[in-house]
Amino acid sequence: MENTVQKRLLNTLVNLERKRLSAFHIVMLPDFFVDHFVSFQTVEETCTTVRRIASQGGGNIPGISQQIHQGGNAANTALCLARLGMSSHLICRTNTLGSHLLQFFLGKHGVDLSGVKIDGTLAITNAFEFHDPPANVMIGDPGSVASFSFESLDAHDRELIAHADLVGVTNWNLNNYGTMLAYHVLEFAKQNHVKTFFDSGDPSPRITDIPDMMNKVLMSSHLDIFSLNENELCHYSNRPAVTQADMIDAAKLLKQKVLARIDLHTSRFSGSIGNTTTIIATIPDLQVIRTTGAGDAWNAANIFGELLEFPNDERLLFSNILAGIYISSSEALHPTIDMIIDFIKKTL
Repeated sequence: MENTVQKRLLNTLVNLERKRLSAFHIVMLPDFFVDHFVSFQTVEETCTTVRRIASQGGGNIPGISQQIHQGGNAANTALCLARLGMSSHLICRTNTLGSHLLQFFLGKHGVDLSGVKIDGTLAITNAFEFHDPPANVMIGDPGSVASFSFESLDAHDRELIAHADLVGVTNWNLNNYGTMLAYHVLEFAKQNHVKTFFDSGDPSPRITDIPDMMNKVLMSSHLDIFSLNENELCHYSNRPAVTQADMIDAAKLLKQKVLARIDLHTSRFSGSIGNTTTIIATIPDLQVIRTTGAGDAWNAANIFGELLEFPNDERLLFSNILAGIYISSSEALHPTIDMIIDFIKKTL
């Protein structure tokens, strides 16, 4: 069946009217991070080495691969959408250095940065990536992401949102005003007939805030699409979900409370739970090079497919493929439509 879906998706992508893609406007807010990746082999080996260095009063661990990339759910999603040819706009607060880095990482790929404020502080994440087994541990300073509120939006920002095709709010988990920011942005968007999207991020640091957020955001009639992964699903459905069947059941249980369509992305499959349920397996046998950013890539592709009205199975497969290409790439840059077409042709 999925081979048939691949063929349909390939035909859809080949026949896209590329010139009309830029007519779609997506506004993402409110987070941009500078991500500093540090690569280690195993947790045990790394901890042993750190303890030894610390016990001698300090020292250096040479030969550790490190990279600096753009980060933040909103920023990454906006970048991916721009790489796909749509008009994406980022609203966030950072500082002067952050503004320069945004231009370097996002602006040169076409992301509109006119909604970026530079009177704040830079958000930084140190991501420790372990390769055996694959895992990442992130240590972050959210900077001005933590204090971005609905009142942070100026007239220009509201104009961008009011004329968008879709607005997405992310990173609730690191934003002290996240619930009310999402609530008011979604409400304002709906008043202007704009589609709405929400991805909370990992809610585990804010367990006590979940009920209020669910009531004001997830259960709101202003939310159209709620995107989450398997770990987040466990928190919001309040039940364990280990197997694929468990996850689907948990998503359906959550859907009884949530008016929005639930789009679930996991390491094994993705699913869309609305009036009907569609499940598509992820791309097998990929060599995973990066352990962060897959969710943002998946969300961008999902938004792309939503705005172009892809059938559910094509939209999910497109999202799986794009995220798969991203995490198996040596470069932290999202694939273009041509790259995705080439990938599908090679797998048919």
